[in-house]
Amino acid sequence: MLVEVDCDVWIADGPTVSFLGSLPYPTRMAIVRLRDRELWVWSPVALDEAMAVQVEKLGAVRHLVSPNKLHHLFLGDWARRWPEASLWASPGLAARRPDLAFTGELDDTPSPAWAGQIDQVVFRGSFAMEEVAFFHPASRTAFFCDLIQKFDPATLGGWRRWLMRLDGVVGVDGGTPREWR
Repeated sequence: MLVEVDCDVWIADGPTVSFLGSLPYPTRMAIVRLRDRELWVWSPVALDEAMAVQVEKLGAVRHLVSPNKLHHLFLGDWARRWPEASLWASPGLAARRPDLAFTGELDDTPSPAWAGQIDQVVFRGSFAMEEVAFFHPASRTAFFCDLIQKFDPATLGGWRRWLMRLDGVVGVDGGTPREWR
């Protein structure tokens, strides 16, 4: 479940989800406890009761952040569990998910709620989407979603392996997908 990677920073792996109907993508989230003890949750993964109990022991969930418009699958579950949390959309996500009540759309300026604790910048250049990258100076942790990908070729077969190799995201080091380069 939750693994502490630094003081006030945790990660948790979620389920593998299908992208474009057949590409297996693992999911991972991060949680940062801010100075006011509130929780900033980046790319929330599938939520079950055990995860919710672990999270609630860390503090109050106040910010649910989608780093790009593909990382929205579990936002609704988290927003229903913690309705007082602010829901932050990456560029283009609010139009894709009109069923969610977003507080605002992320840009290059951090919300006052986490300004001075977490920096952010919108990474542009993909024809498909923009991604918001974050940096937590206290732990020297950078948060990237799909800008950096790494797939084990053993988990991919046939045309999937070929496509992912062509995209530059298979192997020990992985890489940045071609559309972002």
